[in-house]
Amino acid sequence: MAATPVAARPIQLKYVAFALAGAMLLFVLYQRDLQLLEPGSFLRQRYAAVSWLMVLHGIAGATALLIAPFQFSSRLRARHLRVHRIMGYFYIAGVAIAAPVSIPIAVILGPPELVMAATIQASGWILTTATALYCIRTGRIQQHREWMMRSYPFALVFVIVRVIVAIPVVEEMREFGLIVAVWSTIAAACFVPSFLIAWRGVLDSRR
Repeated sequence: MAATPVAARPIQLKYVAFALAGAMLLFVLYQRDLQLLEPGSFLRQRYAAVSWLMVLHGIAGATALLIAPFQFSSRLRARHLRVHRIMGYFYIAGVAIAAPVSIPIAVILGPPELVMAATIQASGWILTTATALYCIRTGRIQQHREWMMRSYPFALVFVIVRVIVAIPVVEEMREFGLIVAVWSTIAAACFVPSFLIAWRGVLDSRR
């Protein structure tokens, strides 16, 4: 008797998104951040005036950036709920440190056109994360997941901007290209998650 073929499981969009985010993170690490290990590099000299702030911002931001994808794992939540909760608190701590510290860094390093961008990004990241925390503390599981979907893109702004400015055409635009990339990415972080959540609701209602 022939065995019944097993239907292939469709690849979920979130896995594709996280794989893309991971690839961008590795690109930024190799193309840019490794320069911080070189004492005479441009980045090392640029960040010298805010070295301790950058350490706080970098460690906390990296913690939140790397933890968040695991928080979207249904399998981890189902099998290791305590681990999920602990990692969630580490994510919140990372946001609570990295987001506000980014504002004085922007003020000191400039350009002035990006100070308000840093303020909006930090405020959006804190607000969405705090709302996600409130939802889970009050038993609103679905709303908690949706607000986490709104929170994480603010963390990805750091990575996406550096990928964009590495594009030769944008790189040639110098400071103007950086400003356009930052504002555009923050605008996308504010808008795209809510659009995807609403569109998923439309598709579910049609089914």
